[in-house]
Amino acid sequence: MQSSRSGILAILVGLGIGCATQGLVAGEAAAGQLYAGWATVDITPSAPVVLDGSGYKRVTNEVEDPVTATVLALETRDGDKVIEQAIMITFDLVRMTKEVHEGMQRVAAERLKDFDSSKLFCGATHTHCGPSISYERTGPGQLYDISQQPDVMTPQQYILFLYEKVGAGIVEAWQSRKPAAMSWGLGNAAIGYNRRLSYADGSAIMGFDTARPDFSHVEGSEDHAVEMLFVWDAEQRLTGMLLNIACPSQVGRKAISADFWHPIREGIKAKYGANVHVFAQCGAAGDQCPEVIVRSKAEKLMAERRKITWKQELAKRVIAAVNDVWPYAQADIKSRPVFAHRVVKTDIPNKNSYNEARWMPSTVAVELHVLRLGDIALATNPFELFLDYGMRLKGRSKAVLTFVSQLSCDHHGYLPTRRAVAGGDYSAVNHTVGPKGGQVLVEESVKAINSLWP
Repeated sequence: MQSSRSGILAILVGLGIGCATQGLVAGEAAAGQLYAGWATVDITPSAPVVLDGSGYKRVTNEVEDPVTATVLALETRDGDKVIEQAIMITFDLVRMTKEVHEGMQRVAAERLKDFDSSKLFCGATHTHCGPSISYERTGPGQLYDISQQPDVMTPQQYILFLYEKVGAGIVEAWQSRKPAAMSWGLGNAAIGYNRRLSYADGSAIMGFDTARPDFSHVEGSEDHAVEMLFVWDAEQRLTGMLLNIACPSQVGRKAISADFWHPIREGIKAKYGANVHVFAQCGAAGDQCPEVIVRSKAEKLMAERRKITWKQELAKRVIAAVNDVWPYAQADIKSRPVFAHRVVKTDIPNKNSYNEARWMPSTVAVELHVLRLGDIALATNPFELFLDYGMRLKGRSKAVLTFVSQLSCDHHGYLPTRRAVAGGDYSAVNHTVGPKGGQVLVEESVKAINSLWP
């Protein structure tokens, strides 16, 4: 009886997944003249706000460095005919929400009559010192309760501020698009470290306690790649770069801050030009952090000897990776790349796999964006995605280089691996989608990516 029930369930789940997928269009992706436009918008609030990303309330108007939203508008054309479009936005926030993502799409639909607003998507750098856009967390009795603090900007007020400021940036980027070219590069910098520690009894924690006598090993792997997309104008002058790092930006704790992305941006501008835009992208990093686990004392002492902060040390590593790649990024600049953009709306099984009451599959609706730009692919997801899933996706992709952008379009919490669930602790139990759903996410993303290659 149990095996029969399991078989029926497997069929129902499979049918639910198969019927839900939308947006995969048959046909080979086409090349065309690339057009690109940029905008970088300061989204630092002028009033006190509650910062999101920690287990306690932090209200402040202190600014360590500005938080920004960077907009990159892309289009390819064959003469006057539009082939493909995309508008990408990255926010110095801890998360993205469906409300803000769809709100930005509405802004684009209202203000840009020659753009398909469904091809706009938003992501977050996962700074733990950005203003909150999750108003359900700030109501009476909630973790960040500000109901008795009328001087604090509410998430609703901050979201309206974002629509105004970033909405203007969307228009600026789209209307400023000009003939452009692109190239890619790959470097390395030790930024993200796996922060899940395993112990002799099989348990695990998301923490830093390696001094315990029963400490066994670091649970997962790390990815020190810095994946780079360079955008050039018609004269092959650099206009901006997208940098993808498998690590959240969470060094800071108390003041409004873009975290390590701010000194990265400042260092890039100092080297390559004040008008160069830097698009910050967080790769699959649900089990990563920018804190050294095993050699932490030595690393901190080395930073002190260099007379720099840890945030500056991390930025220095990324900038060095860019500088190393720079001469080679100019060797393969393409003005007519193949460009394709697919929007995939699908249902991912949740961690319970089915709804007991209705005897039906229980799923989470997600919006994924998959792009091909020349030799590279970009795949988004709305999770704090454990690194292993990103590795599976990249390993099976037909692209030469594949970028993964987590916390895009929405936020559905952590997506842990099977071994993390077995080990337990915060990041492995505080989730909606589990390992089965994670594999479905990988399958859907790989299918969408590989459909863009012959």
